Amino acid sequence: MSSTTTSNNQAFGHLGYRKDIDGLRALAVLLVVIYHAFPGWAHGGFIGVDIFFVISGYLITSIILDGLRDGSFSLVDFYAKRIIRIFPALILVMLISIGFGWLILYPAELQLLGKHILSAVGFFSNFTYFSESGYFDSRGVEKPLLHLWSLAIEEQFYLLWPVLLWVVYKLRAPFLAAILLLILGSFAWNIHLVHLNKSAAFYLPLGRFWELLFGALLALALLTPQSHSRVTAGKSLWIQVYGWFGTSSVCKQIYSILGLALLVVGVIVIYPRSLFPGWFALLPVVGASLMIYAGENAWINRYLLSNRLLVGIGLISYPLYLWHWVLLSFAQIWGPIFIEQRLMLVGASFVFAWLTYRLLEKPLRNRQSIRKKAGVLLLLMGSIFFIGLCLSLNGYPQRNVNLLPQFENTAYDGGDQGQIEEGCGLSDSSLKNYFYGCFQDKRESAKFALVGDSKAMALFPGLVRSSSPGSRWLTIYGPGGDKAIPPYLSNSRSDVKPVDAPYTDRAIDQIAKNPNIKDVALVFSSKGVMTTDIDSLYKGVHQAQAINGLLAITAKLVESQKRVVLVVDNPSLALPQDCFHRKVGLAWFDAFQRIDNRCEMALEKHQNMTAKYIEALKAVKQQYPHQVTIFDTTPILCDAQGGVCSYQKSGRKMYSYTDHISDFAAGEVGLALNRQLIDRSK
Repeated sequence: MSSTTTSNNQAFGHLGYRKDIDGLRALAVLLVVIYHAFPGWAHGGFIGVDIFFVISGYLITSIILDGLRDGSFSLVDFYAKRIIRIFPALILVMLISIGFGWLILYPAELQLLGKHILSAVGFFSNFTYFSESGYFDSRGVEKPLLHLWSLAIEEQFYLLWPVLLWVVYKLRAPFLAAILLLILGSFAWNIHLVHLNKSAAFYLPLGRFWELLFGALLALALLTPQSHSRVTAGKSLWIQVYGWFGTSSVCKQIYSILGLALLVVGVIVIYPRSLFPGWFALLPVVGASLMIYAGENAWINRYLLSNRLLVGIGLISYPLYLWHWVLLSFAQIWGPIFIEQRLMLVGASFVFAWLTYRLLEKPLRNRQSIRKKAGVLLLLMGSIFFIGLCLSLNGYPQRNVNLLPQFENTAYDGGDQGQIEEGCGLSDSSLKNYFYGCFQDKRESAKFALVGDSKAMALFPGLVRSSSPGSRWLTIYGPGGDKAIPPYLSNSRSDVKPVDAPYTDRAIDQIAKNPNIKDVALVFSSKGVMTTDIDSLYKGVHQAQAINGLLAITAKLVESQKRVVLVVDNPSLALPQDCFHRKVGLAWFDAFQRIDNRCEMALEKHQNMTAKYIEALKAVKQQYPHQVTIFDTTPILCDAQGGVCSYQKSGRKMYSYTDHISDFAAGEVGLALNRQLIDRSK
């Protein structure tokens, strides 16, 4: 998201300065900052990155074409100027991130930060984050360098595009045909990929380059007719196409208004859950392109984008982009932050961005000793690489944050104590690597089986730890994703599409065929069972289908002489990381106690919210009163006497991530469930 600063374009070529482009850059960065700091205010604000891509493609291509036109273009100088533009602020922000990380991150987190620093230095962050989790996952806010994925895509484009343009120029091939062909190929790949793998479409460069190439097309369009004859080897086709779009003042006013309208629509209709980029990305890309094409004399460009405030923000947009996410991310790693803290952090981001621009970036942007300055910056970046490598190999556990008593540590109670191994009593050996999770107690053959989604995955270690001889466990589970195990068999629910559930089918079939298994505990998210919000207008329909799905599973197990336990799902509270602050050894921070109000819920409210879900479980038991029991986790996870369900109990952390119980809570549930099953077997 670097975008060459237009106020310094004369230092890089013959491209004239346009204040409105700085204003458009300000609009882009403000959308991103608002989206990150106040997600509810602009759910589509992340399209600001796409606006930046268009601006970057336009400015870089204009600079290259100017250099090719007058014979001054040099690849070495081009990359040296890119280094001078990008490295100073990036080096500073990464150094500060290392300092924050040393103060606040646990060893494993510090090692992950080191890995991300290596990715940032090598400008392949987008590939790293693609290999981890999605941009919109709940833990993404706790990756301080996550936002560098977009900078990586820009740098990958900058690495390839100048060389390709130079080759096209030397071959006297038509620039228009080359750019259009690349746009169509990249856009088609984006459309294909967004349906195949949304994260891949979001992070990987080939499906994103078309956005920068739109800017390249603009650069070609806005060359003077005289320049066209020199740069495009006398091709008249582009000049004809250029005329089709109209260059009159009225047309440009329309382009500007339409461009702004597309950006506004994009912010309104695009959500994190949307198939993005895909077709949706045309809104910010075409919108930004139209506003740039309209020119600085269009009314919106002149009076809105060119006002002093937006231009000033545009000038500091790159360091602002770097700073704001780092500050917000480390603050959220520390603990929950609220509107006052978010406003303070955004304000601090503006201050740090301005200081970075005035004291670091601007003094370096001149024609003096370009290659020497680039060389020094490369050495500094090499030092950052070495620090990142050290951190990735060693989390330095003797730091203060790891020695202080942390509430986080109360969540762990021993796990499975090393007593599990791969295998889950499969009769079909071809399914050995089929399921996401297939484990068993290695001490002796299992008598009980656990089947379910990610809730089963969270519970299993506690069941193993609290089990006794002759009453061991095996499990087959599949959290959300390609290998999910939903709470129904294929074609047992008409309200679910796709209706097939192959992993559930095979899991239940394998458990049914296992003669050693006497009891099967089914653990599914209540949201998965009901498939929709319990307060939905159609909750009666969904409840009936939920019963059908659970009955199909239960019937197959009962037919195989298995007894079934329906385990009641845990309460859904605020994210666990919003319910406490980690100690860092600084008095003011360690004394801060405010948490999210949703970290606790009245027991009565929880019961009312889950009433329809509980009714569905009871309906299944009613069909098989002797073979099915319901195990209610609520008395264990909530304080019945106090009438509250909380993120903690007796000073121990009850949840590990999102709405999954902690290892400590899994042991408490496991102890009670094991006792009930043993009593039932007598």
